[in-house]
Amino acid sequence: MIWEHAVAVEPIGEGRYRGHVDEAWTSLQGVHGGVVAALALTAAERTLHEAGADSGRALRSATLGYVAGNSIGELAIDVDVVRHGRSLVTTHARTSQQHKTTTVARFHHSPPWEGMTYSDAPPMPDRPPTTVQLHRPGAHSHINNVDTHLHPETQLLGGADRAEWIAWSRPLHGSRFDAAWLLMFGDYFPPAVFAKATTRQRAVTIEYSMQIHSAVGRWDLGENGYLTARMHAFHSHEGFAVEDGWIYLPDGELLATTRQTRLAG
Repeated sequence: MIWEHAVAVEPIGEGRYRGHVDEAWTSLQGVHGGVVAALALTAAERTLHEAGADSGRALRSATLGYVAGNSIGELAIDVDVVRHGRSLVTTHARTSQQHKTTTVARFHHSPPWEGMTYSDAPPMPDRPPTTVQLHRPGAHSHINNVDTHLHPETQLLGGADRAEWIAWSRPLHGSRFDAAWLLMFGDYFPPAVFAKATTRQRAVTIEYSMQIHSAVGRWDLGENGYLTARMHAFHSHEGFAVEDGWIYLPDGELLATTRQTRLAG
């Protein structure tokens, strides 16, 4: 799956676009929400470009609410520029299928600001010499659209003590990626509760957010570089689980953090 084709959008009216999700983005439970988020962002950024927004404003924060399941096929995306300030730009996007809203999104774009610099985030995990490739042979699956290698102790439905994924990933084709690919990737992994569980269970995302800690907007991993991802569902109660994620560049810099609220159980 060529990434540029996956997130291509076509203008069909003022602030309105058409996108398409094909079978390659089938997930464990319906259509992969990350690619829908990336389509919404692509439409929002195209709207900002056509409105003359400063190209130095990069995506810094995104929040997605999944209000209904998406299906394979066409979807419509409506974009509204909520505020276009001197630095911060806020947009809302809504995806729909058959006139029914499926996903609502809020994006904040901004250049870098002056401020404190520090990090108390957990350090990037070391990659062991043996990792296991994450792949679903013979099946349509979004899993197959990213080159990913799991920590050997990370197993699907493995009954682990800790509900956590640790993995090393890079784009399937080439070494470069943008904010839309990164937003997709933050929702790429199966639910972290699946590492702790021993039987298949519901774990549907109802809200997903990402914070990007770099205003570069486009990154290059080089010939052999991988992103390191750590996703931990640290709390689950009354059918809801909260999952936090950290995504690191090869040099150990924290590139993005994520949080998901899932129906779990």
